[in-house]
Amino acid sequence: MTDESKLVARMRSGDQRAFGEFFDAYVVRLGNFASRRSALEPSAIEDVVQLTMINAMRKLSSFRGDASLFTWLCSICRNHLADARRKAARQPEVNSLDSVIAGSPMALPIQLHDFRDPLDECAAHSDRNEIRRAVNSLPARYAKILELRYGDELSMTEIADVFGVSETAAQSLLARARRAFKEIWPHSTQQGRQAAEAAP
Repeated sequence: MTDESKLVARMRSGDQRAFGEFFDAYVVRLGNFASRRSALEPSAIEDVVQLTMINAMRKLSSFRGDASLFTWLCSICRNHLADARRKAARQPEVNSLDSVIAGSPMALPIQLHDFRDPLDECAAHSDRNEIRRAVNSLPARYAKILELRYGDELSMTEIADVFGVSETAAQSLLARARRAFKEIWPHSTQQGRQAAEAAP
């Protein structure tokens, strides 16, 4: 039995410590996943993450272990993100005083972005948006696997589950995606070369 299966089994048996471990292990990764896929306000992102975790705990009986626990959580989170976007679209846009004072209304709450984003790392001395545009200009499978590996920090096993391929095939796809990114990323300046070396 895997560590994930043991954790799920403990939660199903009502082990309160297991629920705490579950939250600690996944809430930050899930917040990172949600924030990268939505322009919702931080409070809305936090609500989505909380709803995802709560509903996941309620639906533990439906977790079969066919995919990793995090992949399963992401599928639930996508549904809540879609609901939140529809709700936000129906409401007039209102800027809160707190967000104006903060000066960065789209910044994530500190507890939701403890993970270091390699795309942010490689953008330290260049334009973050340029790097994201470069990734998005790649073939869809390349962009997706780079996002999963370096944005969401999924393991190769989890990525293989997402693509429905073997882990070896997923590693091969990631290697091709990395090469494709480095080919299109500008190397004309030292800054560009440094960013390309740090890039996925």
